[in-house]
Amino acid sequence: MTMPDPYPVPVWTRPCHGAVSLPGSKSLTNRALLLAALTGQTVHLEGALFSRDSALLASNLRALGFGVEEEPDANRFTVKGGAGRIPRAEAELFVGNAGTAARFLTAFVCLHPAGSYSFDGDPEMRERPMRGLIESLEALGARFSFGGKPGHFPFKVRTSGLRGGAWRVEADASSQMLSALMMVAPFAAEPVHILAPGVRPAFVEMTARMMQLFGAPICGDPQSGYEIGSHGAYACPAARFAIEPDVTAASYFMALPFVVGGEIFVQNMPRQSLQGDVAFANVLRDLGATIAVSDGGWSIRSSIPRSGPPRTFSFERFSDTFLTLAAIAPLFPFPIELTGIRHTRFQETDRIAAMATELRRAGAAVTELEDSLTVCPFPVDKAQPIQVRTYKDHRVAMAFGILGSRDRLGNGSPWIEIMDPACCGKTFPAFFARLNDLYLKCHDKI
Repeated sequence: MTMPDPYPVPVWTRPCHGAVSLPGSKSLTNRALLLAALTGQTVHLEGALFSRDSALLASNLRALGFGVEEEPDANRFTVKGGAGRIPRAEAELFVGNAGTAARFLTAFVCLHPAGSYSFDGDPEMRERPMRGLIESLEALGARFSFGGKPGHFPFKVRTSGLRGGAWRVEADASSQMLSALMMVAPFAAEPVHILAPGVRPAFVEMTARMMQLFGAPICGDPQSGYEIGSHGAYACPAARFAIEPDVTAASYFMALPFVVGGEIFVQNMPRQSLQGDVAFANVLRDLGATIAVSDGGWSIRSSIPRSGPPRTFSFERFSDTFLTLAAIAPLFPFPIELTGIRHTRFQETDRIAAMATELRRAGAAVTELEDSLTVCPFPVDKAQPIQVRTYKDHRVAMAFGILGSRDRLGNGSPWIEIMDPACCGKTFPAFFARLNDLYLKCHDKI
């Protein structure tokens, strides 16, 4: 599907009644790519995500000398692991605006006993938090030199391997910093106890569970820290690892019935997931959705309630989905407060400010605090077409794509145009194509 820019979101005049399939999880795909490279095997990653973020991580692994084959049509990566050894002692690495690639690879290259690696990224990546990870790696022997602002991209790192013992990282700005250190810890010279005060636990717990699936001796929790044995290479049973569908991507389609009415079936969603964002389903249930879980996927049925008291939801443990609810919140007949989201100011963009700005432009009253948003209902008699600025943030684009499906003008005409819709390529290149296919099926146009 070739999309114009800006992209006018088709308005639904009929309820949803269809099924949608999702790409693999970005978080699981990028962790699995790194863990596979740390095995001594050739590992097949099935159901993987093919997007800009995963492509960047794969291409950087190749730049470091690893064999990484891509089969996009089969949703498969094949990685030839190096058993904890980095094949090339020098490389230039470009991470775009991929936080996982940036943090994971910075720790990963520090396994080399005498390496020299240059890192850079998009202008947006040069503003994102890295200092906590860099300071931890410096304490373990790495030496960094910066081409711009200290503690940020671009930089060069000279490596000397990793010693064991007590590790500490300030990861309150991004839990990816702790995950990055956890995954390389089994290759330290001695066992590691790693602590990150104040870290948000959801994605760290995902990392620990994946490490266990790849055979790492790890125990503990985000609050008290993790004990990680010094055991060398990971191992993947059967040399295959299945990537779950992306639960964060599912959140947009799970919210769609609230916007247009009806029911949607999200295919292949797991009964038990490694992804903390499954907690978003409980938010939707609290707002009145009915969610049925089966072996084949999840069925979601919902509509906007006629009335209700104000609601408050904490998104501290699953913050990537706060944008989904924030975008559709003005459709509800009561204010909705979204809390626990301060750290999202330091992601692809300042997500709190971005959502507040665009929701106000769409006509909603919004209260923005450092750690929260409160979104009030749309005025009944005020609706006008707008172009939504996405700030190069895929989640802003997808969230407002769902809101734009609402027939807010009452005449079936599009009222939201998404600027830079291609930014969804970061994690879900086919998002608007999938949404449009579902629209066409429900309106009997194909």
